[in-house]
Amino acid sequence: MRLKHDCEGIDWLALIDLFKLSDLGGREGDKVRRSFENSDVVCFAFDGPKLVGSARALSDFEYHATIYDVAVHPDYQRRGIGTRMMDEVLSALPAWRVLLVADDDVRLFYSRFGFESFGKVFARIDRLKLSDPI
Repeated sequence: MRLKHDCEGIDWLALIDLFKLSDLGGREGDKVRRSFENSDVVCFAFDGPKLVGSARALSDFEYHATIYDVAVHPDYQRRGIGTRMMDEVLSALPAWRVLLVADDDVRLFYSRFGFESFGKVFARIDRLKLSDPI
């Protein structure tokens, strides 16, 4: 397993496919590339040439950071890939508060890294901005 910490040479269509396979669908087109290229920290996992995992984060590197798009190909889950990517991303974030959004079925996974419910968080969601205009 090889980890990569930049966006050079990433097959963005393979990443979109990975999102769909990992139940992170809804992300399409060039917006996916831009989101990773505009992130402060990125981590991709490869099995040979095959993209099998991703994670990214935004941060001010002082107080706050947010982790996004943690995905592992279903055939590669429970092999430590998600753990390695989270360790790498968290080690690059010296912020005192790191947030992420997680479905109920993966909360136990994130709790192993010290994440806990944070009840005062609000979100503004504009689903029209999920994809580029056609």
